[in-house]
Amino acid sequence: MTVLISVFLLAMAVFLISPFCLGGKVMADTTVRTGYVKSGPLFVRKGPGVSYSRVGTLKEKAAVSITGSSGSWYKIRYKSLTRYVYKKHIAVKYVTVTYSPKKRAKVISTVNARKGPGASYKSYGTLKMGTTAILAGYTTKNGSKWYKTTYASKTAYAKSTYLIITGAASSDSTDFESYMKQQGFPDSYKPYLRILHRDHPKWVFKAQDTGIYWSSALAAEQGLGVSVVSSSTSSKWKSKETGAYDPVRKKYVVFDGAWNQASDAVVAYYLDPRNFITEKGIYQFMGHSFDPASQTTATIKSLVDRNSCFMNSSGYIKDLYYAGKDAAVNPNVLTSMVIVEQGWRGGSGLISGNYSGYNGYYNHFNIGAFTTAKMNAVQHGLWWAKGAGTGATTYGRPWNSKYKSLKGGAAFYSSNYLTNHQYTYYTKRFNVLNGLKNVARHQYSTCITGAESEGNLVRYAYSSSDDYPICFYIPVYRNMPAAVYARPAE
Repeated sequence: MTVLISVFLLAMAVFLISPFCLGGKVMADTTVRTGYVKSGPLFVRKGPGVSYSRVGTLKEKAAVSITGSSGSWYKIRYKSLTRYVYKKHIAVKYVTVTYSPKKRAKVISTVNARKGPGASYKSYGTLKMGTTAILAGYTTKNGSKWYKTTYASKTAYAKSTYLIITGAASSDSTDFESYMKQQGFPDSYKPYLRILHRDHPKWVFKAQDTGIYWSSALAAEQGLGVSVVSSSTSSKWKSKETGAYDPVRKKYVVFDGAWNQASDAVVAYYLDPRNFITEKGIYQFMGHSFDPASQTTATIKSLVDRNSCFMNSSGYIKDLYYAGKDAAVNPNVLTSMVIVEQGWRGGSGLISGNYSGYNGYYNHFNIGAFTTAKMNAVQHGLWWAKGAGTGATTYGRPWNSKYKSLKGGAAFYSSNYLTNHQYTYYTKRFNVLNGLKNVARHQYSTCITGAESEGNLVRYAYSSSDDYPICFYIPVYRNMPAAVYARPAE
């Protein structure tokens, strides 16, 4: 398959700490992360760094209460004192936020009041639709938020999707309803947007009118070879339409080496934006233009500070940041692109700098890296980075340093996608903002799961806080069906 990006499925939960004012005093919600030691013994230190003295150790699987962080170190409570442990050795199980003061919420659908934050806990009874609940805070576990409230004088938990915070937030809710109408969001989008706005008031959602009828866009994306799945995917996700399946041999037609045509139902599910207006899916609509308010060296650090990423160094982080800034591209997006292309460990000859015949040349984004009759993919990618045999200098070539490769790749991405109305993961996968004639053309990948997977990866950049003012651009089609397309069974 001819693609610039391959994809990974990754997920990450994000948490909110929002200060507000009451009675002339600034009050703030408090957050405690609860986790355990993945491998021990783990040294506990006085400060956030190995230069600080050790004050004790924690055994493997020991529970820890995390009250904050400093770079690569968690701040914890240890023997009633504030101490520090290295993040990589801690697995966060859940996060508890205490509201100060408490908040009111309207129950929008009858929901179980459970003994603990999860569906496995016993239900005391139900909170009835239309009633008001007093919320003391919430716990986030396994990607789901559970509000802490009371039921029959007992502490109870209710899943957040069934409640809407009211009180001081009511006027904001009214404003948001007007905003969604002004933006042109269809009614079928609004329930999902309300939930995200409630939980992330600094996020901005913009409707993108494609001007295209839904049925036309869907038909184009269902074209043979346009939307594919890996050959290892369940047969339930593969098409048996003419040209996609050989009924005589009972085999699926192979596209680009190892891919099969996605079924019409799978294409419809991934094309329908409403399926991804969720905590997990929303990042595929995040804008890819540079914005210093939500893109910093700290957000890049949050992304590379895991899985032994080869770019987890101050030099790489600064290079990624300035490559994005200079090209007006989101550096978090650039970082995730490199990870997808080169892997977490970065062992490819495209970035080693010592590939035979191309010593000193780099190509972090795999641009032009495909096999030809005379060259393998690595050779062709480095040949392109050197100047494509003609001494080409576009995008800052030759890329004879790591920074030139990152900066030039950022410029290439900006020139070929951001300026072509393909400035989100969704629109570079589904080219729907350039008229119907361009749908299913000039698309970054034929892999149908591409936008979802890349969005899940870049979420790591925002894992330290969800208080960033991120802007999401969500496409809207003409004559969309009222019902959301369900995810097909695998």
